Amino acid sequence: MIIQYRIPTITILIPLIAFLTGCASSQTGKNAAIIGGSALGAAIAHEVSDGNAAWTVGGAAAGALTAISVNAIGDRNERIAYRNGYETALNQSVKQQYWVIQNRQKEDTYTETSDSESFVPVVIPEQQVNGEIQNEHIIYVRAR
Repeated sequence: MIIQYRIPTITILIPLIAFLTGCASSQTGKNAAIIGGSALGAAIAHEVSDGNAAWTVGGAAAGALTAISVNAIGDRNERIAYRNGYETALNQSVKQQYWVIQNRQKEDTYTETSDSESFVPVVIPEQQVNGEIQNEHIIYVRAR
């Protein structure tokens, strides 16, 4: 007497689908998830309906739609995370620029102002430049 043991198809497909959906960030992984979801849906429907073809096809369609929905939700979440990261970086950049300006203004406030500046008069004597006579005049030169 030969004892036959039939391994349910679902027990084989679930680890396979879990393995394939691990790469769902690439288009190949998304396609594999859709195929795996379709196969899982078909296997579940086949087991539940005792091999009814209509139920098997319907289960395959439901599995594929479920996988497509999960992929769409993942894409949406990825876009939201990217946008949030971009906005966070932009806000951080603005804050850094603000603090650079604040620190620069503090440096200007605390730097030593030169109230001791004075101007020294310098007398330029009368002279002839290119045949033109320039009168004597005084200029003031800044001295520190």
